[in-house]
Amino acid sequence: MKIVEFKHSYIDDAASLLAVRHQNERKVNKELPVKFEEIAYAKKAIESLVEKNWIGVAAIKDDLLVGYIIGTIQTDKNRERHTWIQYAGVAIAQGENEELYRELYAVFASEMVNNGSFHHYVMVPSGDANMLNAWFRLGFAYEQVHGIRDISEGIEPYRIHPELQIRLATKADEKDIRSLATVIMEHQAKSPVFAPGFIEERVDYQDGYAELIEDETVTFWLAIHQGEVVGFQVYMPAEASDENMLIPDSCVSLVVGATVESARGMGVGSALLQNGLTHAKESGYISCETDWRMTNLESSRFWSKNEFKPTVHRLVRHIDSRVLWAKGK
Repeated sequence: MKIVEFKHSYIDDAASLLAVRHQNERKVNKELPVKFEEIAYAKKAIESLVEKNWIGVAAIKDDLLVGYIIGTIQTDKNRERHTWIQYAGVAIAQGENEELYRELYAVFASEMVNNGSFHHYVMVPSGDANMLNAWFRLGFAYEQVHGIRDISEGIEPYRIHPELQIRLATKADEKDIRSLATVIMEHQAKSPVFAPGFIEERVDYQDGYAELIEDETVTFWLAIHQGEVVGFQVYMPAEASDENMLIPDSCVSLVVGATVESARGMGVGSALLQNGLTHAKESGYISCETDWRMTNLESSRFWSKNEFKPTVHRLVRHIDSRVLWAKGK
C-alpha cells in the first residue's frame, strides 16, 4: 500500500467509499439523509470540498483507492491557522483495518504542519466506534456534538411553571435580547469549557440577535418570568442540499438557546423546547437539529435528556507549533 497526493481523478472512487460508509452509518443513524447512499450524491459532497485551499491524501492498494482524507486550511482570529476535515472528507474501504485512518492522517498531518496549520478539526460519524477510536488514538478529543431529534410523532406535553410565559419575540424586546446576547459566550468561557469570548465581539453578537427578531424565516421564542426575559431559543429552517450530508429534508435548526443562571431549575429550557418543537411540527418539519459543546455539562445533559441523538462528533487536536524548531536533525 502507498499513500499519495489526492487527485481529482480519484473523486469517483472516493465517492464509492463514502457512499458505502454512509450506508453503514444510516443503519445506526437513520435520521441522516438517505440520498448520500448513492454514489452520485456522495460525489457532489466530495466535489464541494475540493474547491479552495484544500489538501488531500489517498491510500492506493493494488492500483485501487482504499482510503482518503481531504481537508481545507483556513485562518481566523478564534482558531488561528487551522484545518477542517469535513464529514465527507474521510473514508476507507469496507474491510480495511481502522489503522488506515491513522496511516492516512500521519501523511496528511505532516502536510498541514508544513503549511503552518497546527489546529486540526475532524467531523466523525457517531455510529462508527472503530473510526472514532482511530481518531482518539491520534490524539484527538471531543469538542462539539451534532444531534438530531425526530419530531414526526409529536411532542410530549411538558408541565410549564405557572409563573412562566412563553411567547415570540417582538421588536419591543430588542433591549432585553441585546442584554442576553452574551449569556452563552460568558457561560462557555467558564470551567470546564474554557472557550474564549472576545470583548470586541459582544456588539456583533448583540446586533446579530437583534436582526433575528424581524427575520421572517426565524422563530425567536422568549421565556418571561415576573416580567423579565429569563431565556430564549431561536429556530430557523435547516436547508438540505446536494452537498451537506448532515441535514435531512424537512428539518428545522435550533440555532441558539440559553437560560439565565438565576432562572435555572424552573424548566425554562424544557418549556421553550416544547413550544419551539410543537410550532416546528405544526409548520411541517419532521426533525430538528442542533449542536453543543461536549464539555458544557448543562448542554450535554439537557439535549441528551430531550431526545437529541448524537449523529456527528467534532474532534480536535492542537499541535505544539514549537515542533518546527525544536525537532532534532
